[in-house]
Amino acid sequence: MNKLSPYIFLSPALFLLSLFIIVPMLEVVYFSFMRYSFFGTSEFIGFGNYTRLFADSNFWWTLFNSLLYVLVTPVLMVVSLIFALSIRNSMRSAKVLRLFFFLPVITPIVVVGIMWKWIFTEESGLFNYILSLIGVGNVPWLTNYPTNVVSVMILTVWRGFGYYMMILLAGMALIPKEIEEAGILDGANPFQQVIHIILPNLKPTLLFIFVVSSSSAIKLFTELYVLIPGVPMNNKTLVAYLYRQSFERFDFGYGSALAVVIFVITSVFSYANIKMMERQ
Repeated sequence: MNKLSPYIFLSPALFLLSLFIIVPMLEVVYFSFMRYSFFGTSEFIGFGNYTRLFADSNFWWTLFNSLLYVLVTPVLMVVSLIFALSIRNSMRSAKVLRLFFFLPVITPIVVVGIMWKWIFTEESGLFNYILSLIGVGNVPWLTNYPTNVVSVMILTVWRGFGYYMMILLAGMALIPKEIEEAGILDGANPFQQVIHIILPNLKPTLLFIFVVSSSSAIKLFTELYVLIPGVPMNNKTLVAYLYRQSFERFDFGYGSALAVVIFVITSVFSYANIKMMERQ
């Protein structure tokens, strides 16, 4: 076979990858050095957008909120693991439970946002009604900081745990039955089986989930846009700030600089997570 044959077969995919991913990424980097406008002349300003960015208080607030939001990742992992373990051996009801827990993942985010707005409503929401039964006053879930960030975290856990639960179930299916049977014969109780058998064998799966979920947390936007659209910008995240600058104020050069910074932060964060987990 000709040595060029693999590249010929790959060329359509490489062309589409370049057209829709690599070229737009390079254009964003280029625009980040410009004062760019659809309606007027563009001007090269060097690192002017980055200088402005690092002097912008909204950038630092939204960066802090994005990093704060990463705290949802361990909660999401623990909840997903608990549900995966709970239905793993439920032979009769496993399929029904998997479908039930996966439904939030495929539910449109607009529907989810409306539903959770009703739950979080300060005057008549379900959460505040439950809290009132134990003597706690109304909590401003959607209006005050940082409780509005916590409300988005709760929505994210509810909507995302089914997806990661399915990944964990797939990882558990790859654990050799002989290892678990040997543990049972040695007298390991269910908790010891989880700690000493299941979790060590799930390390690659848990690493994948941690990197994907934490990267998604840094890039959070849709949940914020649907659930708490009217809060001040210093209550939101980096991608929400990027959206405002690029698509509400049409400051595309500044928005491109934000996009580059978000890409760098996400890449460094993911690389650090992978290296940290590899050393464990």
